[in-house]
Amino acid sequence: MRPEFFAQLRSPVPWIVLAVAAVMPFVLPNYYLHIFTITLVYAALASAWNIVGGIAGQISLAHSLFVGCGAMLSSALLVRYGLNMWLGVIVSAAAAAAIGAMISFIDFRFRLGHLSFALITMAFAEMAEIYVTGTEFFGGASGLFLPKDTGDFFAFQFGGGRGAFWAMLAMTALCLLANLAILNSPLGYYLRSIRDNENAAQAIGVGLLRNKTLAMTISAVLTAIVGAIYARYLAFVDPYLLVSPTLTVEIILFATVGGLGSVIGPALGAFLLAPLGEILRGHFGGSLPGLHYFIYGAIVVAVILVSPAGVWPAIVSRLAKRGRQKA
Repeated sequence: MRPEFFAQLRSPVPWIVLAVAAVMPFVLPNYYLHIFTITLVYAALASAWNIVGGIAGQISLAHSLFVGCGAMLSSALLVRYGLNMWLGVIVSAAAAAAIGAMISFIDFRFRLGHLSFALITMAFAEMAEIYVTGTEFFGGASGLFLPKDTGDFFAFQFGGGRGAFWAMLAMTALCLLANLAILNSPLGYYLRSIRDNENAAQAIGVGLLRNKTLAMTISAVLTAIVGAIYARYLAFVDPYLLVSPTLTVEIILFATVGGLGSVIGPALGAFLLAPLGEILRGHFGGSLPGLHYFIYGAIVVAVILVSPAGVWPAIVSRLAKRGRQKA
């Protein structure tokens, strides 16, 4: 691990931000606390996807499958068999890791190009949605209702909005930490070399299958856990929300706007766009459905024109430029 990793952990800035965020449930009204919680969900998902899509450069469209795996499978095991949801999360995360490893093996075995890989992963996501909505075990198209949240932590219950917020805050911090650790480890160097030139990376001895599989499984496990916490927070598992490929498109939009391949960028993109989407849905969902998607598209076009690398790299570049001018 590079020394920069420990230096960034010792910096007071992330701990201050984390502490300020942790007291938000005592300050924000319930509506805005809900928006903040949803924003954390998307920030965690975008950061988890960034491991594959940003650092490794593999544009995976299958992450709705991993979200659904964590949300639908753990919930179905609880509702159908009474399995403790903590154990259900472990099973779901293992299933997501296995599916991610299988996708990586297919990619390696057939040496798929970027477009082919994207299409294959989209096909997996579409098949997952069709399977879940047509299977009674997962509640079919009607979804599943989870038991009431009584605050029993050992039953994977967080005690309502505040507890769910803190759980998602911890999960977002874990996803950011995973990105930081990977970027400052040998795995991060291998993944970036694969992203920049796969053939050259293989020629110098970088193991394509091993490193791609590691990236995909780490990303899949984190995504599945986020999906399970999200399902517990909603208390109703809707397959058209949690297994829809549209969810993956939103995650990729957030990561792209914020800045692919960086630690902060994907989460920043979620904090810029997710609250906007929730507020627009709340105010105009009845009269102007889909308005938030139009706004998302306009913002993505503007960001690409002004700063193709994303918002966070532009901020870092601007601060570095000012530092050089002062020096």
